[in-house]
Amino acid sequence: MPNELEVHVTEAGQGPRVVLVHGGDPGGGATAFDAQKDLEPRWTLVMPDRPGHGGTARDGREDFERDAELLASLLTDQRAHLVGHSYGGIVALYMAARQPGSVRSLVLIEPPAFWFAPDNPAVAEMARNNRELFEHPPDDPAEMIKRFFALVGMDFPLPDNLPMPRPQPLVDIAKVLGDIRGPDEGNVAVESLLAGGYPILVLTSGRIAGFEGIAEAIASRTGGEHIVVPGTDHAVQKNGDAVNPLLERFWLKADSVAGAAS
Repeated sequence: MPNELEVHVTEAGQGPRVVLVHGGDPGGGATAFDAQKDLEPRWTLVMPDRPGHGGTARDGREDFERDAELLASLLTDQRAHLVGHSYGGIVALYMAARQPGSVRSLVLIEPPAFWFAPDNPAVAEMARNNRELFEHPPDDPAEMIKRFFALVGMDFPLPDNLPMPRPQPLVDIAKVLGDIRGPDEGNVAVESLLAGGYPILVLTSGRIAGFEGIAEAIASRTGGEHIVVPGTDHAVQKNGDAVNPLLERFWLKADSVAGAAS
């Protein structure tokens, strides 16, 4: 059962609570959001390690619904700002939909939430490529890694002269990449997000048409905001100089609106 798995959580800072849910970063939450450290003097950053990442043991294949249940207790009655990156964006969507009264705002960073824009050709193509890669991974781990990072728009250069058999770290990474529940199986209803009344912001790099189509659809259908952060890749949050001011302004505005309404 999910509650039997001990989730490692890094908590740092002071001020209003922010729960940050990472994507496929092997180091977990604190590594994925290391560029947000400058926010700690004003915000309490809560950074869990999802199963199979950082200090949390792997427990079967990666699954966004299981992870959302595991991390549910991090959203307290005091309400928190919620941030999700990549696959962690799917987890955050499920958390927000299930616990609307515990969410003060929602930030999504390039989430592969294909269901928001099924009729967008770029999104549909990305979903097909995503499914094909997970269902029929190439035999060569190096090729699996190259195709995955190309799909999400990240540079992951590998030497041309890699030995055969491939180095074990590459084999391990490729195995983890292919052992997940595909995000195309996700489906969080727009109505369940609107019911929470919290503001929504989507950040993208502008590099991948599929992610742009998803972000535009989320913003349009929820009344949220979509901001492109130039000069970044799929891990948009790694550019702290550009992203942190956006996050802080968004959280402060959400807190101001919530305070005025209370």
